[in-house]
Amino acid sequence: MRRASPRRGERGAAYLLALGALALVGALAASALPLATGPATRAAAAVAEAEARRAAEAALHRLLAAAAAEDLRRALPLGGEVVSTAFDEGFAEARLDLSAQDVGGLVDLSAAPEEVLARLLAVTGAAPPEAAEIAAAWVRGRAAEGRRAGFATPEAALAALPAPLRAAGRAALSQATVWSGRATVDPETATAPALAATAGLSLGAAQAFIARRALEGRRTPPPEAPEGAYAASDGRVIRFAIRAETAAGGRAAIEAVARFSASPRRPVELLAWR
Repeated sequence: MRRASPRRGERGAAYLLALGALALVGALAASALPLATGPATRAAAAVAEAEARRAAEAALHRLLAAAAAEDLRRALPLGGEVVSTAFDEGFAEARLDLSAQDVGGLVDLSAAPEEVLARLLAVTGAAPPEAAEIAAAWVRGRAAEGRRAGFATPEAALAALPAPLRAAGRAALSQATVWSGRATVDPETATAPALAATAGLSLGAAQAFIARRALEGRRTPPPEAPEGAYAASDGRVIRFAIRAETAAGGRAAIEAVARFSASPRRPVELLAWR
């Protein structure tokens, strides 16, 4: 029987060592790759996000200018419907989702009766006991605000609730305001939950009316409601929501509430921005 040559064994061991070293180098290179590319990837994402933010802000400024010139109603519905469009401000194309909501179509947390607040909470998902408790807390809380009649901001209304109830209260805020100053809603711009709560309708009936209104416009007669439930809005306070997305994947969202006046010295007053 022939014995293996010691030299051949040495060559085999060297080969195994080389393979091990190569595997080690590959593993180190693979682990270093994210460290090398991570900063560049984060920088590109930050640039894309900044471009989206700039597009959203530019779109908001255009909407504010149109509203101040009273051209907004012709360009965008004021019932909170989302309009999608492409936008190019000369630096980055972006896809925009825009909405403008006349606050006269929302339930005012500072003015609506307790039963309307409870119905709004119910149609936005609160259980009946929670809805009643939150509505009562809001009525007590708005009476305690010292600087003005009611809550200064929707966030102040949320803060007036006990912590366990804030999640249910937060769900209703998208259908509410503190800036209309009235206990009524305008059926021409009302959202379905706000209309259901104020007029005492089922959510389905309110949604059916909103669908007809989108097709027929102002010619659509509003659903029957208790006397005093409806009132035409002056259209002077509008809540805007803008979401932008660039081709590079950047995303940004802006929400703002603005009050408009005929005064040339201060045609626009921003009430909220986030």
